[in-house]
Amino acid sequence: MPCPVCQSINTGKIGHNTYYCADCLLEYTESGGEIEIFYIDAEGSSLALKDKEAALKLVKSIREDKGLLPEEILEGLIVRS
Repeated sequence: MPCPVCQSINTGKIGHNTYYCADCLLEYTESGGEIEIFYIDAEGSSLALKDKEAALKLVKSIREDKGLLPEEILEGLIVRS
């Protein structure tokens, strides 16, 4: 299944309906046609991203070698339950 964020085929299945993209370093799940995208933080916690635009912003920052976004910006990209 290609990555819903970067469209890469450099992906792998890591669980039931759960995939990992080696190019954008995000996990995503597919269930009933709905896709959820997750960022895995330095402690290994899985944080749901609000949408594809949030994922693209995070990936762009990482690819530009800026490292992770500042905590206050990252907080605006994730879904808190």
